[in-house]
Amino acid sequence: MGTDRYAYSSRLKEVDPIPKLWFSLTVLLVCLFSESISVGLVTALVMGVLTVRLGGQRPETVLHFLKIPLAFLVIGCATIVLRPISEETEALCDFHLLGQFRWGITVGYLQMGLMVFCKAVGAISAMYFLSLNTPVTDLTMALERLHVPRLLVELMELIYRFIFVLMDTAGRIRVAQESRLGYQGFRQSLECVGTMLSLVFLRAWETGCTLHWRPEDIPGVLLRCPWSIRMGKNSISGALA
Repeated sequence: MGTDRYAYSSRLKEVDPIPKLWFSLTVLLVCLFSESISVGLVTALVMGVLTVRLGGQRPETVLHFLKIPLAFLVIGCATIVLRPISEETEALCDFHLLGQFRWGITVGYLQMGLMVFCKAVGAISAMYFLSLNTPVTDLTMALERLHVPRLLVELMELIYRFIFVLMDTAGRIRVAQESRLGYQGFRQSLECVGTMLSLVFLRAWETGCTLHWRPEDIPGVLLRCPWSIRMGKNSISGALA
């Protein structure tokens, strides 16, 4: 479930989880309290190498798990780099929004955005080292050995499990949609809706139905169209068959 299947295949799964926990937390705190871009980059690189070399994880696995937080980091850091500035401030690039407000990127904002980005990447890499090499059951047992309140540990475990229960349910819903409706994504659904409406108007024209319908007339028009519409790749051929 989630990262557990990678943690159970890790070479470090038999190692006591408490040293791994303390090591990850120490690296995390060093990365967060540091004000250097290089510390974040070095931390991310070192933790990635340890995960691959010592844990036996594939580089593709580590990069796969980094994709989602990186997307949020890029958006968040973009709001730090690009901000309103005064007319007297020297900027690397700027523009006027609505002809009145000056937005731009300064050297200070750029350095701050890079520092936040690198610190966050380093912290995420430290947590991924722990999660990709330590099963959740071992981690909860380690927290109990460290005398973390039992209620907090149980809440953490329930929330972790519930997240992946929701993901599994969403996957089942998507399979049902693809099986029943041929759901192929938002864009494909819009194209199919357009095809359906076009065929409704075409068949209504052929059968002599008026095109100036009231809302209550639409069910009757659909009933007079003796064909079925399938929301999938073969929607046109299915509707015209």
